[in-house]
Amino acid sequence: MTDMHEHRKARPVSVEERHARRAFRNAMSTGLKRTYDRVAQKNVPDEFIQLLRAADGKAKA
Repeated sequence: MTDMHEHRKARPVSVEERHARRAFRNAMSTGLKRTYDRVAQKNVPDEFIQLLRAADGKAKA
């Protein structure tokens, strides 16, 4: 089976379009990093830690 993308011809992309795409990727990346940095700073609930320890104990047994 061949990949569908193999048959697609690349069209020339203008410098402006490349800059716009790069700006969009950078903005998305910055927004995602900011969001997940806030999530990473939160404390993990004790119940979740207990669940992980129980699962780890079962995996070792």
